Amino acid sequence: MLRGSGRGVTWRAVLTGAVLVAGISIISPWAILVVKGSQLTSNAIPIVAVLFFFVMAAVVVPGLRLLGAGFVYSRAELITVYVMMLVGSVVVTTGFTGSFLSIISGASYYATPENNWGDLFVSNIHPWLAPGETEAVRLFYEGLGEGMEIPWSAWAMPLVAWTAFILLFYWVIFCVGVLLRGQWVDNERLVYPLTRLPLAMMEDIDDPTRKISGIFKSGLMWMGFAIPLLLHSWNSMNDFHDAFQKIALNGSVPLLQGLVNLPIRLNLPVVGLAYLMPLNVAFSVWFFFLLGMLQRLIFARVGIQIGTSDIWDSGGVAPALLYQQAGGIAALAIFVVWTARGHLRRLWRHAFGGEEGGMEQEVLAPVVAIVGLAVGSVLVVAWLVVTGLSLYVAVLLLIGAVIVFISLSRIVCEAGLPGCQTPKVPQAFITRGFGPEILGLKNLTGLGLSTVWIGETAANMMNAVVHALKLTSTEKRADRRLPLAMLVAVLVGLAGSIWVTMTLAHQYGGINLHSWYFSGAPRWPFRYLASVYNAPEPFLPRLTFTGIGATVMASLLFLRHRFLWWPLHPVGFPIASTYTIVSYGWFAIFTAWLCKTIILRYGGVGAYRTMLPFFLGLILGEFTTAGVWVFIDGAYGIEGNMIFNF
Repeated sequence: MLRGSGRGVTWRAVLTGAVLVAGISIISPWAILVVKGSQLTSNAIPIVAVLFFFVMAAVVVPGLRLLGAGFVYSRAELITVYVMMLVGSVVVTTGFTGSFLSIISGASYYATPENNWGDLFVSNIHPWLAPGETEAVRLFYEGLGEGMEIPWSAWAMPLVAWTAFILLFYWVIFCVGVLLRGQWVDNERLVYPLTRLPLAMMEDIDDPTRKISGIFKSGLMWMGFAIPLLLHSWNSMNDFHDAFQKIALNGSVPLLQGLVNLPIRLNLPVVGLAYLMPLNVAFSVWFFFLLGMLQRLIFARVGIQIGTSDIWDSGGVAPALLYQQAGGIAALAIFVVWTARGHLRRLWRHAFGGEEGGMEQEVLAPVVAIVGLAVGSVLVVAWLVVTGLSLYVAVLLLIGAVIVFISLSRIVCEAGLPGCQTPKVPQAFITRGFGPEILGLKNLTGLGLSTVWIGETAANMMNAVVHALKLTSTEKRADRRLPLAMLVAVLVGLAGSIWVTMTLAHQYGGINLHSWYFSGAPRWPFRYLASVYNAPEPFLPRLTFTGIGATVMASLLFLRHRFLWWPLHPVGFPIASTYTIVSYGWFAIFTAWLCKTIILRYGGVGAYRTMLPFFLGLILGEFTTAGVWVFIDGAYGIEGNMIFNF
């Protein structure tokens, strides 16, 4: 079924991809939970996927070429392998498994007479969704005694129920990605900066006269590669000997008597990725960040407050700013769907109106994508209702999730930001908007558990899907066996990461592993919901700032498409005050924008292209260094050496 001469989805490619995803599902949980090192699968361009692909392109393929042309992976096969790693990485740790097991059991484990979670939440958790045996939960957090075995029977039903749900939700996201692919790739020709590095590593791979891709022959690439390698290796050696004094790569500048701090971080891979951004996109991201800092200063000085923070707030800034940017996220999603209306009508006519031809690059027939989206959405809502949510809450939650993931993937496709988070998740709007009196405890509990699939938004399936479809769009005709290969990757990633996480938790005791995944993540949603239940706050001020943000975003979108000279790109506005930009990205993006501006001004497009390998080297060098040091630290029992995050 997967065989095909000259096609990407061959048995060899799928088997290779499955083996590598299995490796990722084992390595990543160990690296994060035990070594507490770089988060190998925490963003839209997973470190470990890039590292494995680097080894394939630079070592494996040239080695196979020595054995004969028949042994060499084709470009299309390599794309399939990379796509499978991209998709499989989402479910590992940050994207799903890492917080999934702890969140569904956290309310039970951390319930005390003081917080009253037993009455508030535990009694309202549907029996499908969490282990019913208190002892099984305790063993997950505290570890097995001598001679004991993992109580899989207590976890069987939650694992089956949640796996069924996440596969349904991923199917919905996949169908949305397929329906938007033609508009983004063919009509609007978005940049997709995150695809540049893997494509560069595959350059001329099908040319039998080339032993290795050109990027690996570039001195500039290896120069860029060496900078993070030497810098982070020096800092990492500090854990072994005091002679290696760490070189500071981050800090902050206090503003307004320390009320607001300006973070500064030299994030080399983000510098490399930002070099690939259009200048106006890079400028807009750091411009809106500084504008947000100015707002924070004004809010702090004037004392503007709209209430306490919400679940999964991103950035740690004032709620007013985040609600404002959440309005921008909603406006962007509406704009994306509106501008794609012509393309969507064409897909509809092809599916139901008898129109033929022109769908060769779609991995799903339009009728399958449209019907699949409708049926998948109904089944997702049905699952949510059966497990405790009211119908209106389930519908709003799904719509909110789709809005968030469409907007985030659009921003990533245009800006190439590896870790792009939403300023607000739908749970916050539903919880604050309706209030505990209307929602009731069953809905509040279900909203808390929903952080399993819409909480950590930096690594999400929509990003993986749209980039996978972009990579496969470089072929003349889409291979419609690709969805099956992606399903294999998801299943392998789920099975492997769940097994490894369960094994590590029961071996060491979850509370002895990474504190966020076993202490922060499982408690945060229920602490928040308990505070909302006990002390509800008015929603109107939050809705007002959301409306302001939506209006600003709509104005930016209008100006961008009405006037060619307008300098601000709208995608910078909704994310400018999120955690990944504030703490990890803005200074690196500013640095890359400044470098690119100078290079283009004094050297032109030729100089930009000449310097491109250097900036790709910054990305590849840091990702490789981060991956290698995870293994070194793990071998020597070093914990907490996080070279790269977001």
